[in-house]
This record gives sequence, C-alpha cells and structure tokens, in this order.
Amino acid sequence: MMKTLMLLAALFASVAWVRAQTPVTGVVHDATGSTLEGVSVKVRGTSRGTATDANGQFQIPVSAGEVLAFTAVGYRSEEVTVGSQRTVNIVLEPASSDLDEVVVVGYGTTKRKDFTGSVGSLNLENSPVALAPNLNVLEALKGSISGLNIGATNSAGGQPSMQIRGENSISGDNSPLIVLDGVIFMGSLSNINPNDIATIDVLKDATSAAVYGSKSANGVIAVTTKKGRTGKPVITFNASTGFQKWQNQPEMLRAAEWLEMVNARNQYTPGSTNWLKTGELANMEAGHETVWLDEVTRTGVMQNYQAAVSGATDNINYYVSTSFDDNKSVIVGDQFNRISLLGKINMDITKWLEVGIDAGFSKRDYSGVRANVGAAQTMSPYGVMYRDDQGNLEKYPYTQSSINPLWGVDDNTRDNEDFLYNYRLNTYAVVKLPWVEGLSYRVNYLLNQDETHYGNFYYEDYYVQEGESPDRYAPATIQGLLTNANGTIEKRKGNSYVWDNILNFNRTFDRHALDVTLVATRDQLSYERYLITGRDFAANGNTILGLQGLHKATVQRFDYDGTNLNDMNTRNYERSNIGYLGRINYAFADKYYVTGSYRRDGASVFGANRKWGDFFGAGLSWRITNESFMETVNVLDDLKLKVSWGQNGNQGLNPYGTLSAVANAASGGARYEFSDEPGKIYYGLYQGSLGNASLGWEKTSSWNAGFESAWLDNRLFADVDLYFAKTTDQIFVRTIPVMTGFKTMLTSMGQVNNTGIEATVRSINIQKPDLTWSTTVTFWKNNNKLVSLYGEDLDGDGVEDDDIANGLFIGESISAIYGYEQIGIVQEGDTEYIELTGAAPGAPKYRDLDGEPGITAADRKILGDEMENFRLNFSSNLSYKNFGFYVMVTGTFGGNNRYLRSNPSSYMSSGTGRFNDNLHSIPYWTPENPSNVYPSATFAGDGRFLGLQSRGFVRVQDVTLSYTFDQPWMSAAHIGSLKVFATAKNLGTFTNWFGGDPETGARIRDNVMPVLSTYSLGVNLSF
Repeated sequence: MMKTLMLLAALFASVAWVRAQTPVTGVVHDATGSTLEGVSVKVRGTSRGTATDANGQFQIPVSAGEVLAFTAVGYRSEEVTVGSQRTVNIVLEPASSDLDEVVVVGYGTTKRKDFTGSVGSLNLENSPVALAPNLNVLEALKGSISGLNIGATNSAGGQPSMQIRGENSISGDNSPLIVLDGVIFMGSLSNINPNDIATIDVLKDATSAAVYGSKSANGVIAVTTKKGRTGKPVITFNASTGFQKWQNQPEMLRAAEWLEMVNARNQYTPGSTNWLKTGELANMEAGHETVWLDEVTRTGVMQNYQAAVSGATDNINYYVSTSFDDNKSVIVGDQFNRISLLGKINMDITKWLEVGIDAGFSKRDYSGVRANVGAAQTMSPYGVMYRDDQGNLEKYPYTQSSINPLWGVDDNTRDNEDFLYNYRLNTYAVVKLPWVEGLSYRVNYLLNQDETHYGNFYYEDYYVQEGESPDRYAPATIQGLLTNANGTIEKRKGNSYVWDNILNFNRTFDRHALDVTLVATRDQLSYERYLITGRDFAANGNTILGLQGLHKATVQRFDYDGTNLNDMNTRNYERSNIGYLGRINYAFADKYYVTGSYRRDGASVFGANRKWGDFFGAGLSWRITNESFMETVNVLDDLKLKVSWGQNGNQGLNPYGTLSAVANAASGGARYEFSDEPGKIYYGLYQGSLGNASLGWEKTSSWNAGFESAWLDNRLFADVDLYFAKTTDQIFVRTIPVMTGFKTMLTSMGQVNNTGIEATVRSINIQKPDLTWSTTVTFWKNNNKLVSLYGEDLDGDGVEDDDIANGLFIGESISAIYGYEQIGIVQEGDTEYIELTGAAPGAPKYRDLDGEPGITAADRKILGDEMENFRLNFSSNLSYKNFGFYVMVTGTFGGNNRYLRSNPSSYMSSGTGRFNDNLHSIPYWTPENPSNVYPSATFAGDGRFLGLQSRGFVRVQDVTLSYTFDQPWMSAAHIGSLKVFATAKNLGTFTNWFGGDPETGARIRDNVMPVLSTYSLGVNLSF
C-alpha cells in the first residue's frame, strides 16, 4: 500500500511539473533579417530541446524562470530568461573570431583584440580536455598552448614541471608565476581540483607579464575558477574511475641469459655457477626464478569524484564544490589521495558596491613507501624473495648489500606519513565611484597557509644484517637492533598574504577607448619548520608506539632551524615584496591599440643597495582588417599585427642570501678546549660567508612581434609570434681571491638570450548541424645562448673564458653537452689507435681532435644540446550528433644534435658497481660479434663514454570518446544533462630512447617512476 501511495505521489508531482511548462514559440533571424534554419534551441540545465524549421520558427515547453539557449554554427550563442512571455524572437549575430575572446591579464580582463601582448588560452569548462583523468590541471595544458612546456607526471599526485619560452636563469627558478582568480597565488596548483577550473590564460611576453614585475620574468599562468550561471540552481556530479599500466616496461635478463652475462663480464669460465649464493643455488635447482619488476608493480587504480552546486541571480553568484581523488599507482607503495573544498560567493550589494569571498581547503596524502624500481631491475633472477613459507621478505635476496626492492614498503619495518594541507581565503570588494563614470576601486586580500606534516620511523627489524643464517631474524637478534631504531617528525608551515589596491578608469569617448589602471600591492611569506628526531630505543625495550613514541628514545633532538643555508626547505625565513604599477591602454576606432606600463618593485631578498627594481612595458597593435582598404579582401576576416617590448624581474635568490653568514656552535666547527674540566668544549664564532649588498634583480628584457588572424568566414585561425629575450645580472656563486679570507661569494653578472617562434593554427573543417570537426596544430621552437658569464679572459685570447667545470660555454646553450666525440668501438684491426691510446678492443673509440698522440682533454668539444629542437602537437575534436571524439598527439623532437642525453647504461654490460647485477639484453662486442655500437662485456667505463641518445618522441597523449544524452526520459527523471565518456591517456609513445620514459630522461636501472597509461570511464551528471 505504501509503495502504491508513493508511486501515485510521484506521478502527481510529475504531472504538476509538466503542467507548469507552457509552450513558447518564436522566430530566429540573422543580422540581415533572414530566418535561420537548424538553430539549436534548448532549455539550459535540462534535456529539453528543439531546432528551428525552414522558416526559422520553433516551439518548446518552458517554465517561468528557465533559460533558453540558442546556438548555431557560425553565430554567437544567445540566452534569454523566460518570464510570462509566450513569444521569444531572437537575432543571432555572426560568430566573432578568436580575437573577441575575453582573456585574463594583469589585474583585470580584456578582449584579445584589444591586447597588444601574447597570450594563450584554454577553456576547460565543457571541453573534452577536461574529461581526461588529470589530477593536476597542468596536465590538461600539455600541447594546447604554444610556448608552454609541461613535463611528464610520473608519480601518484605529482606535479609536472612548467616552463614558458625557455630558461632565462642559470641558477634561479625558471617556473612561471601563478595567478588564481586575479590574485598572485603562493600555493601549489596541486591544491586545486581541475574540475573547479573554468579557464587558463598564459601570459607569455614581457608586456603581458610586466604588470607583475618582480616575479614574472618566466611568464604568468592565470587560473580562473568556475562560477554560477543565471537561472535555477544546478547540481553537478562528476565521477570517473580507471586503471593504469606501465607501457614499455623494461625486460630484464631471465636466469639463463643472466648467468651467461655475469660470466662474460667477469671473465669467468662459461657455465660457472660457483659464485651463486646458497639461496640462489636452491632456486636454480628448483627451477624457480623471480621477475622482480613484476613483483614491484601492480595494476594501478585512479578514482575521481566531484559534486558541486552553483547558480546566480541578478545580485548573487555562488559556486560550492567538494571532490575526492584517489590514485594507487602501478608501483607498489606509490599512492595519493586528495580531499578538496571550494566555496565562492559574489554579491552586488548596491549598484556601486560589489563584494566577494572564496575559500578553499585541500588535504593531500602521499603517505607510504614506494618500491625501489631501480633495485628491481638489478636483482638476481634466482634471488630469494621470501625467507620462509609465511611470506616474510628476505632483506638481502642475493649479495653485496643489495636490498630487496620491497623492503620497508609493506612489511611493518618502516612507517611513513606525508600530509599536505592548504587553506586559502580570498576576499575582494569593488566600489564603482558614482561621481566619475567608469572609475572604480577594487581591493583584494588573499590569505594562504600551507602545512606539511611528515613522519618517518624505522623499526629495529629494518636493520637486519646481511648474511644467510635465519638467526638474523630471531627475536633476540632483532632485540639487539633497538639501538638502530629511529624516527623523525617534521612540521612545516608557510603563511602568506597578498594585498592589492586597484584603481581603474575605463571609458569610451566616441571612437576613443581608454583604460587606466593604478595598483599598489604587497605580499609576504613567512615559513617555519621544526624537526623532532629520536634514536636508540634499547633502554625502552621496544618500539611499539612507533612515531608516537619518539619521546621514549635515548637520544632526542629538536631542531627549529636547519644548518644548510642553501636549502630553504629546512630553514625558517620571511620574505616580502612591495609593488606599484601604472598602466594605460588606449584604443582608437577599433583599429589602433597602445599599451604602456611602469612598475616599481621592492624585494626583501636583495641587497641593501639594490632592493628596488623598475620595469617598463609597451605594446602596439593594428587591427588592419578594420581599415577601409581591406574591405575587398573577402578571404581574410580578421587580422591583428602586434609588437611589444617589456622588462620583468626574477628573484633568483634565497632570503638572507645577500648577508654575511655567521657560523657558531657545534655545527660551526670552531672548537676550543680551554678548560680544566675533561671534555669541556667551547665553541667560537666566525664569519662563514661573505655578503654582497649589491646583489639585485635578474632582469629580462624582451621583444615580441606577431599576428593573430581569422580566415575563410572564421573557419581558419592562425597566430604567429616571434620573440627575443635578454636576461642580465645572472646570480652566480663566483670564485674570489683567497686573500679576502673567503673562496666564493654570490654576485650578479652574465647574460642569457632566448629567441624563438610560436605558431597556432586552428581550423573548423566541417560545420554542419549534426557534424562538426575542428583541428588544432601548435608549434614552437626555442633557442637559448649564454652570451656572457664572468667577463674574464685569463688565457688572453680575446674571447671570454668558458666555465668548463660547471658546463657553461660562451656562445652555446646553457644545456650544452661537452665531451669526447665517440666514433664507434675499437676493433682488433685498429692497431694504430690501440698503440696511440692504449685502448683495448671492445672499448669506445674517440675522435682525436688535436692531432697529438692519445686522447687528452684537448680532444673535447661541444657534442650537442639537452634542449629539444622543437615541439609539434596536433589535436582533433569531432562531434557527430550526440557523440564526441577527441584526440591529442604531442611530439618533442630532436635533430641537429638537440635533445640528447647521456645514457651509458643502455650500452654497457659492466660498471654497475656489483659483479652480478642484472640488466637488459645487450649484444655486446666480442671478436665474433664486432659491434660498432656496444662495448665489450668487460668495459666498465673510462670517464669519457657518454652513450648519447636522442630523447625525441611522439606520444598519443589523450583519446576521449563521449556520448551526451538528450532523450525525453531525462526530463521525466529531472536530469538536466548527462554525459558518459571513456578516455585513454598516454596511450602510446614512439621513441628511440632506451630505458624509461624519454620525457623524464629516465635510464635503465634508474630508480625513477615510470610515466603510466591511464584508461578510465566516467559520467558527468547535472540536475
């Protein structure tokens, strides 16, 4: 009975809801007055929709307060909120080019057409890119924006590297500045859930970033989070789950091949096994071998869940979301989970006052110990995995202190805690000053706090000694190891604030448009860290409490500050900045645009004589298609020419780096034993380093020139930028005369130049009501050159000296590779070379450049460059009816001796440090196999062999297939939208690099996590 009543109630509710809808009719015209057929008309947030007929007419059931969305290929979308009217007529304007896109710039937004600088943008909201299982938003940017290098993610919850337009600084930080919702963000992008992000704008040239002056020499990444839309509240739920696998996992030698290799490289009698340990012999006789890489890997699992509520009225806009992400990587013990919360609300209190607040929280958990991938690749195939039949691990599977790669991972011999917390609160207010039209004042105040809670504890049985006796694991023996047990608890906390005061005047006078911005800003970061350690638990008798029992240790220590002056993660410090900005944007007749800016910054990290820096920026652009003489050029819809110049600063210096450091206490090492008391020690105090009050800004001055264009009725878009950047006053540690009492000091000198080209071509290949297909190609190439270093010419040749010891060469890239040119392998017939050099057949052969007998230091040369030659990416977005298919292919290319890296382990059979390490199959040189690529099995290195390989690769980065439901049953179920999708990430990599992933440059037997392939299924649902 109760079920019947509930069904009747649901039926009546549905009927009432349907009756509340009233048919709305109308006609859709274009700007010329002609009716438009095939225009999509949908009720936003629902599955109800229709299309206009041949006469441009439509009819659709709508409830009061709902929003009608009109979309058509080639036209701007329009939205209308339905009230009591029953007729809605719409005029659709032709679609504008990309130049009408709104982009985020310093302390505001502008249309791309009005912008004189270089900016790349990605709209993540409702984009197929957003469907990929990315735990960090930077992964979504990869390949999408020219000039932006995003590295690989190869650990659970890891953040890839990011770089814009090459390396400007030799020793300083080359990462771009992050701006979140218009305010400089001092946290990590890993704290932000990608599903909360609407758009990302990348400011690449100097005039774009100059408004941020002191920190923007490496470009700016501006992140804008989502907000509500006008209409009824929308509840969204996004979920995806998938699995991960290791593509191209290395294959190490199986047992028989390994035995042969060990005998060959050690010149043992073929077939010898007398060097095997007892456990190995037992496994060999039993026919049992272990594939160690299989033991340290598993099927990875990734899960992502997000729920959000958003909406807007005329006066209030709100967005609230929560999410949970979990990733257990392919490598055992590599795991991550994140909980994040975000709440935003903006309110128009009056016509002249707007206030807003958004708050975010995230907790990231990296706890756990990862298996040692490098050790798994060197283990003996006959090594002993377990010491008994209970599944207890053997710490030393074979020999020479090589530890089981799973030791300490999940065997209760070690505990690890690693939690990162982020709290942020951003508030703002905008006052539109009523007595001057277009004048407004905005204040931003952002508070950010990062906390790290880290703990590590090694139990006594972690320190089991090497040997073959089972007594090593006896309780009495383990009890004797309590003196070795130790633990660490570390807490770090960073508190920062940013305070912006922005005065803006924006007004249009007839054909003139003026935008003036004045800014006064300041920020501060304070960082503190303390470390508690405890060791030796013999007196306590046990370590049952683990990390919670450090107070039971015999030896306890509390450190509130570290001793390494250069490692700021171990130090307590404060740093602060003050900045003043003035910027003018002027436009005339929607054709000519001028930008000028001046910023003055002060930074606490610099010397007393150079704390302040001045940064200028200027730009010009000409929208040539708005000229009357271009009216007859029908093939060209939009063209903007632009040129800009600007200066930015880089704070490539740690706090207190300009000051003279004092060494004292035990760490200072100045011991004085002037006492009658035995063992009584006094410690002296002395100046440990020489300060430099003239240390100042690394300053980058750069030019940018290019064009942005739209062709063929806005079906083809092409953007090109050329740039030149000069970074001066590089901060170095320089050797100075010892008579000063010091050997080195920090100084500002040197110059690095960067030049490059960037191009983006986007095309709409097919544009029909049921079928659209667009493609995008991005290309960029960067060259950097070290122009000047110390200014010294000690050899008197009229050319500035190189710094060979640090691998820095005037006129070359700062990542140049210097060494001996290999020309093959020494063969038995190379008698002259053998006589001159003493090399043995099977050793690498090098080119003699100086003509002197033997291979000497004078035979070295520049061999190539670690920097890539260029990057080329392709994406395709196909939509057919309700289906969507997206593909992204990325490529990083070498050639011309570019993108090289030393990879000797891929060629050498020896030189691992242990006589019996495993390795991959190598066709090493023998008299019977006179290879000219692989040295002999006995070659263990000569200090010259680099084994250079190209890291060039092409990767199928993203593949997404989606289906969007719009069937009538969705309305009855009160479902606004429903999309299901399947994705594949890092589907395949094509490269000649041998070892790990070419993008990370990981070599065979390196303990580096792999770049994984991810396959997932997901659903996006809204009500």
